[in-house]
Amino acid sequence: MTHQADPKRRSFIKGAISASTLALVASSGLLLPRRLLAHWPSDAFTAETVEDALLALLGEAEVANDKQIAFKLGAPPSYAVNGASVPVEIRSELANVERIAILVDKNPNPLAMSVDLTPDVALPFKSMIKVAEDSEVIAVVRADGKLYRTSRDIAVDIGGCA
Repeated sequence: MTHQADPKRRSFIKGAISASTLALVASSGLLLPRRLLAHWPSDAFTAETVEDALLALLGEAEVANDKQIAFKLGAPPSYAVNGASVPVEIRSELANVERIAILVDKNPNPLAMSVDLTPDVALPFKSMIKVAEDSEVIAVVRADGKLYRTSRDIAVDIGGCA
């Protein structure tokens, strides 16, 4: 004797599993992409020039000196064999650092990264970016409501944005 499941029972079980999974995901906060993406700076990430990306993301910035922002790029400094993985490091003694942005002048989309920081985050900040070709890389730091900007040039053997 073969056992065949009742189609109504199977449909009910599928619906119950789907509903319980949806309830679990909703209660965990994973269904909040609109809230999470509300602050996504799409104009800055799709800008075609550094100036447009900076204005869309942050506005005007004053040039910082090396004591305000220490910016390392590549390993050894200012050189990367593979532009797909270029290390960046930012150190600063500025108080209340709120945001760090990294822009690459000759990338198809200049804004490589933008990070909002909480007061609990301590510098140095280290990450990796992609660089399409030899270019100027700009670091912008917002601290106490003011913007500080510095830059370095980098040479790459293999572009990382293809």
